[in-house]
Amino acid sequence: MKKFFLATVLLGVSYASIAQSQVEALRFSRTTHLGTARFAAMGGAFTALGGDASTLAFNPAGIGVYRSSEFTLTGDLLYANTSVDYMGNTAKDDRYSFGLSNVALIGAYSTDNEKGLVNFNFGFAYNKTDKFNQRYLALGNYQDRNTYMDYFAQLGTNDGNYPDYLNNSEAGLAYDADLIGFDSASFEYYPFLANGDKTQGQQYAEIEGYLASYDFTLGANISNVLYLGLGVAITAVRYNETNVSSEYASRSNTTPFRNFDYTKEYRQTGTGYNFKFGAIAWPFANADFLNGLRIGGAVHTRTFLSMSNEYAADIYALFTDGYTHSWLTPNEFSYKIETPFKAMGGLAYVFSPSTPKGWRGIISADYEYVDYSNIKMRETSGYPANDPSDPHFNTSNANIASMYKAVNNLRFGGELGYQNTSFRLGYARYDNPYTSTADKNGTINIFSGGIGWQSSSFGINFTYSLSTQEDKQYMYYCEKAPGKSGDDIISDEEFHTIHQSNFFLSLGWRF
Repeated sequence: MKKFFLATVLLGVSYASIAQSQVEALRFSRTTHLGTARFAAMGGAFTALGGDASTLAFNPAGIGVYRSSEFTLTGDLLYANTSVDYMGNTAKDDRYSFGLSNVALIGAYSTDNEKGLVNFNFGFAYNKTDKFNQRYLALGNYQDRNTYMDYFAQLGTNDGNYPDYLNNSEAGLAYDADLIGFDSASFEYYPFLANGDKTQGQQYAEIEGYLASYDFTLGANISNVLYLGLGVAITAVRYNETNVSSEYASRSNTTPFRNFDYTKEYRQTGTGYNFKFGAIAWPFANADFLNGLRIGGAVHTRTFLSMSNEYAADIYALFTDGYTHSWLTPNEFSYKIETPFKAMGGLAYVFSPSTPKGWRGIISADYEYVDYSNIKMRETSGYPANDPSDPHFNTSNANIASMYKAVNNLRFGGELGYQNTSFRLGYARYDNPYTSTADKNGTINIFSGGIGWQSSSFGINFTYSLSTQEDKQYMYYCEKAPGKSGDDIISDEEFHTIHQSNFFLSLGWRF
């Protein structure tokens, strides 16, 4: 079998159609809560509380609550288990990752006043706001139609070009790997399989990355009644995915094809910035009734992300008389994402101990509003359009507006303490961002609990959280273009059940 090569310089068409889409626009706009162990244990419900280093990434007014300086460091261990149901088969796989979810330094300065400006504080905090950590496997059944090779052929037919002009496309990869052929009379592409030949599809993927916020914050304590904060945040994005789709021939097949591996690699990095404003009020600070009530609110501007993407793909195909290898050379290009405005509000009640070493408690609840239909994708100034079929991301932005919606996220937390020890529970629900027409459910539920010990100068906290999410996707999807021959080629749905266990350990020093 002759060895073919496809080594073209990408103009961005292939990658733009595969990865640069509304999917990643949502991925890099959506945040949950990680941060310190105490913050994670109480479900991230700190909008009305403050006094924790992770609040700098949510409500910057939380820094105003500090009466002493503090340094915190938090490590987290994540175990992600993914179960995939595909064509009646269930496959499970898992992945571990370890890293830092929080590093912060808070400086608190007292004015020695009892009224007016009591404290002015500043701080820097690094907080993880989401983690991408997954490994999964999907196992299909043997079938004689609607296969991955049929998908390649339909892509080529939709393209409507001779093989020499397929160039930097998936169909071009498949043609140069001898997986599909071309009928010049009908101008159609077809898989190199005989009638009745069957193939079995599989898909394997590894994903790792994160969203992180570097927050620089200023805060003030006004008469121990009103706490104000403002901050600027630098957002960091990292996302790496290796996705291998395979197809295996049945032993009863009559054609020489045996199997292929189609590997796609995505490397995405980005940086951006936003501004945050917040306030926390203690409305009944000097009253006997509702003395423990706290009210808080914060707004985040859009985050303006500048993205750098790299995409590479290749196909290895094995036949009875040899193998082929075709590839796309890696190409890097740039574009921008504007994530939506975010607003949050919170209520909390602090139960003070009846004695200096008595029982104490906190209950808190947060509400967060985000409208994901307002995400925008934009070209980078000075760069050509990445996809001529989607100038200025008009199509992608229209899809975002129709596929995504506004969400109402909820976070709840509680803490019960006695002397130096505290016990905590939390729950958070991040609402489904998809409209009904998207036919997907992206709801995330996070259950958490933890314990902590705090002296006058040192604290240690431990938390366990469990995140549950369901997702579904297609291994391949190609609709027949208007006026073209063939059929829609759509794989069965993959149903993903994702469980993520996160273990947090925080150390903190007050001075």
